[in-house]
Amino acid sequence: MTSVRDGIEQAVLLSIGAASLTRERAEAAVAELVRKGQVGGDEGAAIVERLLARVRGEGSPGEGLVGRLEGGVQGVLREFGVVTRAELEDVQLRLMELEHRIGLLERPAGTPPA
Repeated sequence: MTSVRDGIEQAVLLSIGAASLTRERAEAAVAELVRKGQVGGDEGAAIVERLLARVRGEGSPGEGLVGRLEGGVQGVLREFGVVTRAELEDVQLRLMELEHRIGLLERPAGTPPA
């Protein structure tokens, strides 16, 4: 069984791997195709833009490579019991509401609220 630390490290490494696909690397790959004469210069620039749009998942949230990896990372973190910031803030708000209600119940009758 993997430890929580191993799972988190794997998730971070996946994210770093996705981020390594940069414009420069895509341009270098397409420049090689242009050099070999397999695509034209204008067509090469369009290929780079389409590739990066697919990686980012433009036009379809969560569908790009980065979106799928982020979803996978979130799944791994959830599996290990790591809560999101939104979940933590929701619990904190509920706790404050409960503390307020308890304070109202505990004060003596006829005492104005503080």
